[in-house]
Amino acid sequence: MSINLKDLKKFSGNNKLPKGIMFLPVDSKNKTVKDIPNLPADRVLVLGVYDQGQKVDLKTGKRVRALRIKLCLVSDLPDNDQLETIYKWRNEKKRELANKDNGTSIIVQPGERTVAQLINKYVDTVLPSLKNSERYEKDLREIWEPEIGHLTLDEITADHIEDVKDKLINKELAASSINNRVQCLKSAFRFGAGKNKKFRVRPAWVTNDVTKDVEAMDLDNERNRYLSPDELKRLREQIKLSTSDDLKDVCDFLLAAGCRWSEMQGLTWDCFDKDQNVILFNKVLARSVCSGKELVKGKTVLIHEKNQLRNGLKNGSKGRVLDIKNLPKLRKMLLERKLESASNLIFPKNPRTAFRTAVKRATEIAKAEGSVSFSESFHWHDFRHTCLSYLAQNGVDEWTMKAHGGHESLQSLERYSHLSPKQTRKSSAVLNEVLYGNG
Repeated sequence: MSINLKDLKKFSGNNKLPKGIMFLPVDSKNKTVKDIPNLPADRVLVLGVYDQGQKVDLKTGKRVRALRIKLCLVSDLPDNDQLETIYKWRNEKKRELANKDNGTSIIVQPGERTVAQLINKYVDTVLPSLKNSERYEKDLREIWEPEIGHLTLDEITADHIEDVKDKLINKELAASSINNRVQCLKSAFRFGAGKNKKFRVRPAWVTNDVTKDVEAMDLDNERNRYLSPDELKRLREQIKLSTSDDLKDVCDFLLAAGCRWSEMQGLTWDCFDKDQNVILFNKVLARSVCSGKELVKGKTVLIHEKNQLRNGLKNGSKGRVLDIKNLPKLRKMLLERKLESASNLIFPKNPRTAFRTAVKRATEIAKAEGSVSFSESFHWHDFRHTCLSYLAQNGVDEWTMKAHGGHESLQSLERYSHLSPKQTRKSSAVLNEVLYGNG
């Protein structure tokens, strides 16, 4: 049996070759089959070697061979298990070649690549540039790859993804959490389809993006809540009883500044100008930042550094300024903390446990008395909603509210505008009256 090597481009992977014939990658000097498990060389007939693709040597400028493919004919093999071993090895080689992306379309067509290969490509190419790379990598590796990683990009359907969603629902994950995990997979498929504006896959691996048919789950938008005056009073009572030295300061600051948690944690002492009575929000404390990547067992694994300061705010702006002249208690608290601080950070600690304890106690007392509604699900971020709600209830205009809270648009509180820090004096005065009275 023979084959004209010039016709190799007609074949799309070994599955389309005549039975018993396979492509095998080989070293340019190695024409043996010793790297095939349990297969003696005399059992394979080498029909020829095909040079696939070329690349340019950057040092010499000469074109060099990128890969060699050996076309073999497997002779009669009495052992079926042995034959399965050979074809398993062959498929592994096909996946390796696909990941190397060395012009190996003759061996592996786009649709023949697996979801696992797409995930690995996405992790390697796109995730290092994303802010939440650690969480995305965990979702892809721990949820999607084990469940659907074995499927080829031609095999996978929207039903496969829906099945995984059902499993997440059965684990009682919140709808928002499930949507986030599905969105992570959708981003990987958009990348594979060549729809990512910054990173391109050529040719596209995904020809039919089935993730577009997966709908997001409905969310309970009432989750974003604020503290009523009675609830705030109740919570403050429990905060005073806390043994944490930082809890009261953290809660007071979040409530008065209306900032995001990451923005507060990113504050350093050079951000506080006691003479001008202003605070500059210009960076965040990121829980993890991708600092590199490494190859572990054929998979790209990202390396992360914990708790790193990153310039810029969550909404994409470089920064904003908050005037606290009309918040004397907040200013006094900052001055006292500066005298006692040994850290460059204004708020170096996270009193999370003490906060949850205070919220839990406030909830229990409210339920026992049956007079004040309270929610044990109250989070740090809800202080931000509380702050802006108090401003709205006391007649502060939307532009001033946006300047105070650093919203990107008036739709999320409509376009971000860089306002003078003096414009936040009005909002600060209102909050001082609401939170502290005339004191």
